[in-house]
Parts: sequence; C-alpha cells; structure tokens
Amino acid sequence: NKMARIFFIHGFGENESIFKHIAPAIGGEQVFINIWKVLGNKRQDGINIIDFSKELINRFNIGKNDVVIGHSMGGWIAYHIKNHIGCKIVQIASWTDFDRIISPITNFKTIAWLTRNHLYINRFQKWIFGMTYNGKPSKAISMEVFEDLIVGNRNCVISQLSLMLTPVEAIDVIPDLRIHAKADTVIRYPKQEFHEVPGDHFTLITQPEMVIEPILKLLKSSKIIVD
Repeated sequence: NKMARIFFIHGFGENESIFKHIAPAIGGEQVFINIWKVLGNKRQDGINIIDFSKELINRFNIGKNDVVIGHSMGGWIAYHIKNHIGCKIVQIASWTDFDRIISPITNFKTIAWLTRNHLYINRFQKWIFGMTYNGKPSKAISMEVFEDLIVGNRNCVISQLSLMLTPVEAIDVIPDLRIHAKADTVIRYPKQEFHEVPGDHFTLITQPEMVIEPILKLLKSSKIIVD
C-alpha cells in the first residue's frame, strides 16, 4: 500500500507557482503537474477533458489513494480524474457544472478561431480585464496570468480552452471539497455545498491561510497527512 501523494493542477494560463503559498503548509509527498508542458505546442484538434484526464492518470501514475488539488481549470481536470479512478479531490475556485464559467463566449469553435487570430486574449482585453481587478489584492496575479496567456504558445492556449469548453457528457461525481469565494468574477460559485472563503478567484494567493484550513481538515480526517 504505497503512500498517498498529493497532486497539484493549476488553472488556465497559470503554472505551479499558483500553489506557492498553500503547498508548503499542506506537506506530504507532492507532485506538481504543469499543463503547458503536458499539452506541448502542437495543434491538437478535438482534445477533450475525458481523454486528457485519462492521459494524466497514466502519465503520472495517479492512484485511487492519491489526492488531486486543482485550481480553476485544474479542478475541472481533477473532477474527471476522480470520475475515472475514485481518488479524493479538492476543487479551488473551480466547477462541475459548465454554466458556472463566466465568459462572454463559451462556444469553443468561436473562441478558438478568435484566439488563433489574436482577436481574443490580447493586450486590449488584458487592459479591460485588469480594470475589473482595480484596487484588489489579486490584481498582480491576475495580470501575470493574463500576460502568460498572451505570450504563451497559441496552440497550447487553444488546447486549454478546448479542455474547458468542449462539451462532454455530464458525470455524477461529488468533489470531496469545494472551496470558493462568492466574489469570484471568473467562475460562479457552486450550486452545491461549498466551503466559502473571502477574496476572489485568486484567494489561494491573496489569503492562502483561508484555503489551507479546510484542505488540512480533509487530509487529516482521511489520514492522508498526520500531525
């Protein structure tokens, strides 16, 4: 019976550093999955969340005793990993219902075309997006993520959009913990029961202690980490 590992999966446009304030406090054996590296820079038409989550399970040898902690898109990936193998998952600022995504365009084909032609995810949009974060502690991190999307490989950005927006059959799985801020302007808070935290989409950066607390409680009660 191998020791459980804790996997961290970041959100759209992010990288492992999104967990820099919470991972050290959680401890245990940790594996950080970088979605940019896994997807690579090749154009991947038709990539979807079901196949991709299976690919991650195989590539990283994720087992049912492991725990997957995902932020935003990472939580959506974790949700499908749980559906395949039944491991415990924590969703931070994430979703299980497609209608929770706040976006002016949710049609993947449309958004992919606009993104490929630099009409979506560009400097002007970054400026508009930045206005919504004026005066918020999370402004710096939100701008950093947006910048990484602008300069990042377009094929990889579109693959990430495909993972989030390509329609798939609904699954009947319940995350072990949902952590969400009601003021999140990227993902609407869940219709189901969730652990409410202050802040917005990036509470794990601005007020990490609030996010750490319910995760530790879950991991201790599941005997995954001990005091």
